[in-house]
Order: sequence, then structure tokens, then C-alpha cells
Amino acid sequence: MAITAKPGAFYYEKDGVQLGEVTYVENQAENSLVLNHTFVDPSLRGQNIARQLVDEVVNKARTEGKLVQPACRYAAVLFRSFRDEYQDVDTTSQLNQK
Repeated sequence: MAITAKPGAFYYEKDGVQLGEVTYVENQAENSLVLNHTFVDPSLRGQNIARQLVDEVVNKARTEGKLVQPACRYAAVLFRSFRDEYQDVDTTSQLNQK
């Protein structure tokens, strides 16, 4: 698997063909990355590629000391389903702790 980073996105590529992506924008006011789109080619669904792409954004946020706003539907469901794994960067978890 080849995941490459570009400004505002991570891509899954195989044999030079882009088959998945996750995009985000920076929200400087809230010191967060807004995860706004996740896509994986239907032929690869069910192989956890979308989660691996989301985890790249999560790892970036952790490295940079930022939070993640899971704005796309897939990311929102993932963050709810695996709350303990993402609690440290999830903006909704942070709001509930205040």
C-alpha cells in the first residue's frame, strides 16, 4: 500500500493510480484539522483503507498538537465507533470534557 501526503490530503495509490483519498482543511481558530471527505474505490472497500487514510490525518493532528473535526460521514461514524482510540484528538470529545 502506498499512502502519499499532499497539502490538505492523503492518497492511497496502487501502480500509480489513485484509488482512495482523505481530505482536510485547517481550522486555525480552533487549532484543528477538519476531516471533510473520505473516498475509497469500490473495488477496495472492506479492506480498512479508508480507516488507514483517516488515521494519517489523526497522526498528523497528534504530531502537530491539533484536534480533528470528523466532518465527513465516514469519519464521524469511525470516531463514534472507536471513541477510545480517537478521544484525545476528537473535537466533540474535547467539548464534552469542558
